[in-house]
Amino acid sequence: IDIALIDTGVVPVDGLTWPEKVINGPDLSFESQADNLRYLDTFGHGTHLAGIMVGRDDADVNFHGMAPGARLVNVKVADAQGAVDVTQVIAAIDWVIQHRNDNGMNIRVITLAYGTDSLQPYEVDPLANMVEKAWNAGIVVVVAAGNDGNAAPLRNPAYDPFVIAVGAAENNTSQISGVSSFSNCGTSERFVDIV
Repeated sequence: IDIALIDTGVVPVDGLTWPEKVINGPDLSFESQADNLRYLDTFGHGTHLAGIMVGRDDADVNFHGMAPGARLVNVKVADAQGAVDVTQVIAAIDWVIQHRNDNGMNIRVITLAYGTDSLQPYEVDPLANMVEKAWNAGIVVVVAAGNDGNAAPLRNPAYDPFVIAVGAAENNTSQISGVSSFSNCGTSERFVDIV
């Protein structure tokens, strides 16, 4: 199974250096024209998520991500400030849909820690429409709920019922102690599916 991470890129740190652990898709970021930055995470977010998802540490056999046997397809859209336009994200999702089975890949999941504050209903929003196209193509889409606080509604496209909306958990040493104060929880119409 391959997981497409649409984010800030990935740096080949320990745990992500196994052969073919990370496959580079397109770099649609503003940094894509710089040879020394292409595909690489200059912000830190994408590498962090990659480790959580598919990490498998070379030096410490005790560290494994949530799916250490999966491969990660790195689709970079954001730069060193985390800046990205919604059109870049839409293009990235479209690329994943079109190329999900190319060259031996089997992309079954998209992870998208991105959201807009769109005020239009998900039924007419272009970003929500694109995540639904991915869902219709057989790809599970996992989306961050947002970072606006517990009372805030879900960001777009997390508010779309065709995606899995993920909130952030607060850890108290080794166990989950609740929902993080910065995490959006949603409304009675649409709330997070999991933290």
